[in-house]
Amino acid sequence: MWLSSLMIVFISFLALFVLTFVSSMFVNVYVIVFILVYALLGPLLAFVRFEKTYFILLPIPYLGLWLVSAIFFTSINISFPLSIYLISTIPALLTTFMHLSSRMRNMLFNRIPMSSLARTGFAETSLIFLVLGLSILGLETVKLESFNKATLYGLLSVAYCSSSLTYVNSAYRYRLICKMLNTDRIEDKIAALWEKLLTKFPQKKDDIELLRYYFSEATRLFEEGSFEMAYFSAYKIIREPTVVAPKEYISDKREGEPSSFSEIRSILMHSRRKDTKVSPKQIREIKAKLPEYALEIIQRASTLIEKLALDKIMGGY
Repeated sequence: MWLSSLMIVFISFLALFVLTFVSSMFVNVYVIVFILVYALLGPLLAFVRFEKTYFILLPIPYLGLWLVSAIFFTSINISFPLSIYLISTIPALLTTFMHLSSRMRNMLFNRIPMSSLARTGFAETSLIFLVLGLSILGLETVKLESFNKATLYGLLSVAYCSSSLTYVNSAYRYRLICKMLNTDRIEDKIAALWEKLLTKFPQKKDDIELLRYYFSEATRLFEEGSFEMAYFSAYKIIREPTVVAPKEYISDKREGEPSSFSEIRSILMHSRRKDTKVSPKQIREIKAKLPEYALEIIQRASTLIEKLALDKIMGGY
């Protein structure tokens, strides 16, 4: 994990360093405009839902923060070589760290929920809006001292990275489900499976629609990073009767601990059972691994649906 992380940092630093050096030697307005437009189009490109969309979106946080860093470090009095290294290093380190620590993470340090951290970070951006609002709406331009400018740069960098990585992380999780379902688009795979289900079970249209709702919700919520709700939606597919009684065809058991999806659900719901002990430490441990469990149960649910659609139900998982 650490080796791959260092490799990503090195590759991104090398790419940004070359871009910084070339741009400083040969100023090309068209290249800067292209990067700016590319970064601004990020939220719109996120609507292009394909497995490879992740690789289209991934460079945007790096390039956007590179532009912010270039503007900041060229406006302060530091040496040219140092500015080149800082303009390349900070986006490479900060973006990579934030991406790897948030793309498949439910808890930070096994204690702080990522959702709470995101809300706090979004609230802190009010400081940026206040300063920028004063400078734009004020009668006179607000002049920032070096320390205040550096503080604003730090806040702006973190705020930009966290906001732009929102759709990058979603594209990453979308890609994971595409690979799991062996398809380029989740929507196409779901449509094909449900067309076969409707043909096979014409008298159970309502049950098929309910099954489709559960599965669509599970994949959508996983993509959005709502891992607990995604888990519960997929759990309904493998445990609640719809088109068939799933308990007769697919197992609730899994390898490792906890030994079943039902046990994980009981812990998440803080539900005490005779054979399931629940403690705050255990709940935190389960939530820390929840993205992994959510993807696993979605895969189990997709296995049942494909067996139903392809007429391969033989009994047992």
